[in-house]
Amino acid sequence: MRQEPVVFENEGQKLFGTVHVPDPPHLPPFPALVMLHGFTGNRIEAHQLFVKAARRFAAAGILVLRFDFRCCGESEGEFRDLTVRGEISDAVKALGLVRGRGDVDASRVGLLGLSLGGAVAACVAGMPTHAPRCLVLWAAVADLPRAFGGKIAGKIAPDPGQRRVHDHFGNALSRALLDELRGFAPLASLGGWAGPALVVHGDADAGVSPDDALLYEEALSGRGFVELRMIRGSGHTFAGLAWEREVIETTARFLESRL
Repeated sequence: MRQEPVVFENEGQKLFGTVHVPDPPHLPPFPALVMLHGFTGNRIEAHQLFVKAARRFAAAGILVLRFDFRCCGESEGEFRDLTVRGEISDAVKALGLVRGRGDVDASRVGLLGLSLGGAVAACVAGMPTHAPRCLVLWAAVADLPRAFGGKIAGKIAPDPGQRRVHDHFGNALSRALLDELRGFAPLASLGGWAGPALVVHGDADAGVSPDDALLYEEALSGRGFVELRMIRGSGHTFAGLAWEREVIETTARFLESRL
């Protein structure tokens, strides 16, 4: 497997990412996967979860793109300008980038999202012109008011541009983002999507309720294949070697059979 840096643009700003390309005996055109990180996260994620997962998937013959949303990680933009709509737009752009590669089978591109990235992935899956071949949701947010209502309670402070922002552990959140989070409905946005889906959640997740996984399972049931995997004892980012391994291996098996 080789790793390649990639830079692409959306709405006039540069996004930075990493592509994992499988080695022989795997040959192009490859199936592919786009990975979407969580709120305040980046393309590496906690305990290098995205890096480890991408390398495992590439070893199975899947080309992987993980990237930083605009306003996050190394990508251009200030966090105070982050919006969910912007992340959806970035995800669509990333899917188009991967589908346009000469070494990818454009009909076999999946989408994986963690936490808020999972909600973004669900929204993209519900867009007929951009829908992925399969969908993987890791600790995905379904009920955003419940997930964010009690957490985004930092003090209001003026930023350098004199706008009022929310101070969330050093991250400046705009009022527009807070309002958007409260009204965001990823379950409804899934629309008529009927592809195969894997829903993975820690049953001890204190960040996003495990009930959100049940909501996704219910929303996806009857449309196509859906697998629910609850990780016993795991918190939000599967921060333990055994939990991490279970998540990655469960996902690798799903992708190999459904992508």
